Amino acid sequence: MHTVIRMKSSTTPERESMPWTCPSCDGETDLGYNICWTCRAPRPGSDPNGDAEHIDMLITTTPSFSTHAIDHYFGPVFGETIYGANVLRDFFAAVTDIVGGRSDEYETLLVRGRNTAMSEMAARATKMGANAVVGMRFDYSTVGNSMLMICCIGTAVTASPRTAIDDG
Repeated sequence: MHTVIRMKSSTTPERESMPWTCPSCDGETDLGYNICWTCRAPRPGSDPNGDAEHIDMLITTTPSFSTHAIDHYFGPVFGETIYGANVLRDFFAAVTDIVGGRSDEYETLLVRGRNTAMSEMAARATKMGANAVVGMRFDYSTVGNSMLMICCIGTAVTASPRTAIDDG
């Protein structure tokens, strides 16, 4: 399974989980996307040219796509972000650590960091000429005592939808 992120250059991707079914190929695409992920047909009732400032980037953690053939490998692509500590957030996280439970502040920070790193990686892949990234993964590291680095790593590729003859 792969995901498609919608982004403006250097911004956090927008995601929606409710799919719509393409009338051309019966493929499912998340709401908020006006182009079918499978066959690239426009969503009925949408203006595909009115969304030109957005980029659709196919991203998967696997080495290939079941719905797309890889046409060209560009090479490794990275997205990084570093978040510094916040005294108030650290205080509440320490309290959570003592009494038990989850730290919403840190979880929110991790989600935002992953989205930022993935968006940066996708923007760099686009600059390389890619429309997809395969083998994506995240790495987390601490920098000093108070900073968290989140790296998103993958291989930038161009991919095109498979035809019925390609499947096999």
